[in-house]
Amino acid sequence: MARNEAYYMAVKKIEVAWRLEATKLRLFYINLTELPESLGQLTQLQSLNLSKNQLTGLPESLGQLTQLQLLNLSENQLTELPESLGQLTQLQLLNLSENQLTELPESL
Repeated sequence: MARNEAYYMAVKKIEVAWRLEATKLRLFYINLTELPESLGQLTQLQSLNLSKNQLTGLPESLGQLTQLQLLNLSENQLTELPESLGQLTQLQLLNLSENQLTELPESL
């Protein structure tokens, strides 16, 4: 899959968040079609907003963000979710509205 400008913008924002040990990351409304695997390195994240993009899938590495309390995936094109989301035991809010999901992973 060809990576668009939004992908490389996300890579840069992830690098900055990693260096600053950020607890929040907003990658919303930038026309992302694919998430960088490096997102899984941000284990200190508590809030991640990926809404209003064109994501059709998520990397398994998302399950490494075990401190996440809020995950906004609304208004994407998601058709399935990785089983690794079940590892997000601190998650208090998961927004999946306006996607193409027909089922949820057993782990959730």
